[in-house]
Amino acid sequence: MDATRQENAKSFSGYKWTYFSSLNAGPIRSRAESFLDAVKWPRLLEYASKQRNGANASILPAIGLGGNHMVRIIEFNDGVRWVARLQLPPLPDSGSFEGSLEAKSSCEFNTIRLLTKTSAIPTPVIHAFEPGRDSGVNAPFFLMDCLEGNVGMDLGMDIPTAHKKNFFKELAKIHVDLSRIQLPKIGTITAMNADGTFQQGPIPGIGGPFDTATDFFRAWATKKHFGASDDRLRALCGPYADEIVPSVTSFTKSVADIAGEISAAHDKGPFPLCHGDFGHNNIIVDDDYRILGVIDWESAFAGPWEVFGEFPLSLSVVPPTMNLPKDYDEAGWPKDPALAQRFVDRVDYIDAVRQEEEGRQTVDHTLSDLLQDTKRQHLITAMHLFENGKPGFYSKVVENFVTSR
Repeated sequence: MDATRQENAKSFSGYKWTYFSSLNAGPIRSRAESFLDAVKWPRLLEYASKQRNGANASILPAIGLGGNHMVRIIEFNDGVRWVARLQLPPLPDSGSFEGSLEAKSSCEFNTIRLLTKTSAIPTPVIHAFEPGRDSGVNAPFFLMDCLEGNVGMDLGMDIPTAHKKNFFKELAKIHVDLSRIQLPKIGTITAMNADGTFQQGPIPGIGGPFDTATDFFRAWATKKHFGASDDRLRALCGPYADEIVPSVTSFTKSVADIAGEISAAHDKGPFPLCHGDFGHNNIIVDDDYRILGVIDWESAFAGPWEVFGEFPLSLSVVPPTMNLPKDYDEAGWPKDPALAQRFVDRVDYIDAVRQEEEGRQTVDHTLSDLLQDTKRQHLITAMHLFENGKPGFYSKVVENFVTSR
C-alpha cells in the first residue's frame, strides 16, 4: 500500500460499487455486460504499464458503473492504483451517438486542464486520455488517480446529519471557486491554445458559443423539447391533464418571450464555469464525507450566471408552484418531512456560501445572491425538469417570474 492510501485508510472502509451487480435485466444491464466483454482488458493493462515505464499491473475485480462510464481499478506492483474510466456506448433510442460522446470527453479533458491551471478544485489527476476507439482497447478512456472514496450514487444519495455542516462547507468552497473561473462566451471548452487561453465551442443540444445570456435562453427555447411523448405526458398527468398539458406545451415560447429578462443584470460576459451535473452524485467523499474530488466534467460549459447559481443537485427541489397545492400546508411549507428538511438544508447551504464569499480577499456575493433569488431559481430548475419530462404547472413558474419584475 502506498503512503497516500495508508494515510487515508482510517477514513475509508472500501468501495461500495453495487450498482452494476444490482441491476435487473434490461437495456442498461445488457449494455454493461456487452461492454465488459468487448473491452480488450489485457491491452488496457499494457497501455497503463507503458505510462509507468513497464511496471506490472493487474485489474481488480470491482466494477463501478455510472450513466455513461464503466470504472475499473488498475493496481501496479508497487501498490500505486489508477482508475480506468471507460466510455460506454450510447443506449438505444437515447438520441446520443458515438461522435457526440467523444466530443464530450474531449471537452471534459480540456475542462480539467482549465481547472488545474486556474484553481485548487480537487479533481483526479489525469495520466492518459484516449478519446477514440483506435488505441486497441476498443473504448475511449481516461487513466486517472484512484481516490479512496465513494460518490453519492454508491451511498444512497444520503448525507448523514452528522456530516452535513462540514460537507456543505466544503461544497460551498468548490461552488465559490467555480464562480471565479470565468470565460468570455457561453459555451464548452474545446481546446487549449499555445498561450494558455482556451477555445470555446457549442453546447450539445443548444449551440453557441453565445455572447449574451439572452442569446443562450432564446436558443434553448428554440432547440429544447419536453422529455416525454404527448401520450406519456397525459398518462402522467391523470385528472389534471387538461390543465397541465397546455402549461407544458407553452413553456418554451414563454421562455423565449422573457429571454432578455432572465439574466438582465448579467447578460454579457465573462461567464462562470458550470459543472453541468454538480452534486453529491459526482463528488467523491471518504467515510467522513470529506470531499476528495469532483468528477465527470463531461457536461461542463461556461454558462449564464443564473444557470450557474442553481443549488447542487443534492439540494434540488421541484418548484412548489409546479406541484399540486395539496402537497403543501397553508403556510406553503411541504407536508413531506424529507422535502421540508431539504428546504432547511438549502438555507444552511446559502449561509455556507456567503461565509465562503466573505472569507475571500475580493468579496463577491453574486453566487449567494443568486441562490436566494427564488423566482429565477425556480425558472432555471423548471427548464431542467422540462428537458427531463417532468409534468407540472410550468406556466405558474413563468407567471411568478413575470410578476416579480
